[in-house]
Amino acid sequence: MRTLPIVGLTALMLGLGTHAAVAEPPAADAPLARQVPTTFAAGSDYWTPERMRAAQPLAAPDEAGSGSGKSVTPYAAQEQVDIAPTPSAGTKRWVTPYVTSAAKQRTWKSGGLIAKTAGKVFGTGGNGRDFVASGNVVTSADGDVVVTVGHALIDGEGRWSTNLVFVPAYKNGSAPYGKFVARTMFIWSGYYKNGAHQPPFDFGMLVVKPVKGKTVVQTVGGQGIRFNSTAAGSSNLLLGYPSNGNGGQTLQYCSGASATPAYGMKYALLCDMGGGSSGGPWFQSFNKITGTGYQISTHALRNSTTSYGSYFGPEALKTFRAAEAA
Repeated sequence: MRTLPIVGLTALMLGLGTHAAVAEPPAADAPLARQVPTTFAAGSDYWTPERMRAAQPLAAPDEAGSGSGKSVTPYAAQEQVDIAPTPSAGTKRWVTPYVTSAAKQRTWKSGGLIAKTAGKVFGTGGNGRDFVASGNVVTSADGDVVVTVGHALIDGEGRWSTNLVFVPAYKNGSAPYGKFVARTMFIWSGYYKNGAHQPPFDFGMLVVKPVKGKTVVQTVGGQGIRFNSTAAGSSNLLLGYPSNGNGGQTLQYCSGASATPAYGMKYALLCDMGGGSSGGPWFQSFNKITGTGYQISTHALRNSTTSYGSYFGPEALKTFRAAEAA
């Protein structure tokens, strides 16, 4: 996730491949797809427990190139679109209720479907180093879409990431359900425009390959996803794998009071989720019994007190539909 000081935006970005092609957005903003280059012969075996534990967030473009404060998302009223969660057989129910009144970051110990659908996104950065972000499996037509953050897919020079895999339920270097190799990635073309990132559109989708003949949704289930949210307020549950929580080795969460949005973002929460939590899911209508909910945003920006999320409006819906059809 990109990090901002309290004054001024200094975003942290999670990187891209040095040898990847530079993005060329279409004339009119639309979903932008890119096949994921894979530069290692062994496929997902490249991502050993040691490599996964060592992967780090990468530095982003400086403030002048970040696009901060340059765009405004209108958030025009649209019809709300809900795609329901897909339960997973054998999912453990709650062990300990999660704390809803404290914004302090905590380790997720409550089980439920989210303990399986949330995970880490790994890739190779523009400087040749491996990077890490967070992601979440959502219900989709073919059961193969993972939601993450745009700056994990494209860097400040318009270069695409390589070697992308998604590891659901990651914990301490383990991949209990396998490593799902990404074949196609999607961003909204308006996110990286005129050589700058536009924070309000900082979301991305990965289409991942099956593992042992099963899609990722068949393997771990899928959360719901909500576009054009018309509901008042938010449950303000944000999850991910921040480096400032158990070194990024366990699923962490924040839950608490809303803050005033900034940088053109839609959502804000008084909580500090550190680097590596970019792409983590932000929920509304979360069910404490089943651990399911509707993802309404993805973690994209932070400063020392506040985390920010983009809006899943019509642009995100079109990007999701393109990923579903891929």
